Amino acid sequence: MSTMRKDKNYTPMAYRKGNTLLHRFPAGFKLIFLLLLSLAAFFPGSDLGNFLVLEVITLIMVLLSFIARIGPLSLLKGSGPLLSIVIAALLIRGIEVSPLAFSIVGFRHALIFCIRIALAFSIGSLFFAVTTVGEVRKSISRGEAALGIEKAALSLHFSLMLGFLPAIFEIWEELSLAYKSRSGRRGVSLLYFILPKLIERMIKRAGDTALAMEARGVHV
Repeated sequence: MSTMRKDKNYTPMAYRKGNTLLHRFPAGFKLIFLLLLSLAAFFPGSDLGNFLVLEVITLIMVLLSFIARIGPLSLLKGSGPLLSIVIAALLIRGIEVSPLAFSIVGFRHALIFCIRIALAFSIGSLFFAVTTVGEVRKSISRGEAALGIEKAALSLHFSLMLGFLPAIFEIWEELSLAYKSRSGRRGVSLLYFILPKLIERMIKRAGDTALAMEARGVHV
């Protein structure tokens, strides 16, 4: 039995080769199950009910991460900037201006939202870690064939959309590494350097993808 991988240099949301049960499971079922799991995390309810649901989802994600031999904490890699914004909003949400005080209720609601965001991120990270975009396209193509709607090309459009999410983190890692190699400072300076270049690179990639698809006679 191989040991669980603990490498820290992989790109967030990137596919990780393996032969685990989750890797071999049909892509369509993984997509539907993890999508339903994400929706369940945001299902409205009482605070106690929300915490119970989130605890169950957390346990499921921990179990699935060990089955995939990834580790639960690895699923959160790359979520730092997003969670930092959410935590800042959490703290602001808990402050009442008039009179100046700290709202426990507001803090509790914001904490639930923060946990939901972290779980949604980890769910997406797990999906991309054990599923390739090609597998998703094949799975949706079979559904299209069964329904007789191949001309809609849903599998192509959906796979292209999914492919951009790992690409964002790939480019982010490249730019972040370049920034750090120049002894750049963290915080706002890092975002000021990376965000414009990230948007520029993603627009260029989208244009290149569109041109490549048109060259093959496929209109997207």
